[in-house]
Amino acid sequence: MLTAFKKHFANTFIPSWIACLDESMSIWNSRWTCPGWVFCPRKPHPQGNEYHTICCGETGILFDFEVVEGRDRPTRYVVLDSGFCVLKGLISLVKSGVFACSLIKKRRYWPAYCQGEAIDQYFVGKNVGDTAAVEGELDGVPYNIWCFKEPDYVCKMFGTAGGLNPGSGREHSRVWTEDGVSMSATFKYAEPFTLHFTYQYAVDDHNNLCHQVPSIEETWTTIRWAD
Repeated sequence: MLTAFKKHFANTFIPSWIACLDESMSIWNSRWTCPGWVFCPRKPHPQGNEYHTICCGETGILFDFEVVEGRDRPTRYVVLDSGFCVLKGLISLVKSGVFACSLIKKRRYWPAYCQGEAIDQYFVGKNVGDTAAVEGELDGVPYNIWCFKEPDYVCKMFGTAGGLNPGSGREHSRVWTEDGVSMSATFKYAEPFTLHFTYQYAVDDHNNLCHQVPSIEETWTTIRWAD
C-alpha cells in the first residue's frame, strides 16, 4: 500500500517550488503487531512507525516519504513486582534484549535460586541502608540478587543489569523504634533501588487515573443490551 501511494503521487502530483522535509510518526502502540516499530521519546506520540516526510509548502500535501527502520532488539529495562519474580523468565528477557529487576518476596518458600534465609542472616547487625549483592549465572547469563537493609527486613531483588552504584537521587531516611529507643538513618538508594522505588507504581498510577471520576470505563458501561 505504501509503495502504491508513493507511485501514485509520483505520477499524478507536481509540488510547488517550495517544500518542507521533516519527521513524522504514525501511531501504533504494540511493537509486536507493527513491522518497523520504533520508540522515539522526543516525539509527542513516541511509538509506532517513523517516517521522513516531505510536503508541498503551498498546498500542505504530503507527496513522498520513507520509513525509518528501527532496531530489532531495542534495549529496555523493566521494573517488576514480586508477582513476576521468576529468575528463568528474567534470563529469557535478557536473551531478547530486555533487562529487568524483580522484587523478591517469600510466599510459602523463597523463589528458586534465592537463598533468602542466608541473606537475612548475613545482614544481622548491619546498618539500615547497607547494601550487598549476590552474584550468579544461569544459562550463561549473569544476574545479581541485590539486597538492602530496612529496619525490620531485608529488601531483595533479582536483577540482570546495573550494579550497586550510588544513585543520583535525594537522600532518604528511616525512623523506627528498637528496644524502646527511637532510631533513625539517612542514606541514598543504590541504582537498582532508585529505579525500583521511582517506577514501581507507574502502572498503579495509570490505573488510578483511568478509574478516577470521570472514568471512561465506567461511563461506557453497557446499560442496555440489544434485543
